[in-house]
Amino acid sequence: MKKPSSPYPNLEAQRQQLLRQLSDLRELRRGSLTEQFLMVKRKGGSPVKRGPYPLFTRKEAQKTVSARLSDPSLVPIYRQQIQNMREFEATISQLVRVGEELSDLAIAEVVQKKTPGGTRTDRRGPPSGRRAGRQTNP
Repeated sequence: MKKPSSPYPNLEAQRQQLLRQLSDLRELRRGSLTEQFLMVKRKGGSPVKRGPYPLFTRKEAQKTVSARLSDPSLVPIYRQQIQNMREFEATISQLVRVGEELSDLAIAEVVQKKTPGGTRTDRRGPPSGRRAGRQTNP
């Protein structure tokens, strides 16, 4: 029976790939881009719907801050930057998962080295006839 190979090289390759993906993400922007419609009244009093206006929204110091993008050529740039941020967050999450798996392997390796013959630990007291705090007669 063949012994399964260590997952360490595979995890390290995944880690390197994720780091390369991170280095490719340059422009990042937190927030979201939505369309805003406004109901306004005409001179005669009848309502009319205006829009859509691109609205960029983000959290800043626990408050929601919004800004309308007046230049339509900025909309695709903002969309790409927001998408890059989402990819960044997903990649970071994967990198943390791989890092935790590598950490688990490192811990398992240390435990295995400390306890030859398995991971069982011996919890017995001192050898018979010698107890802590008790002197023996010579």
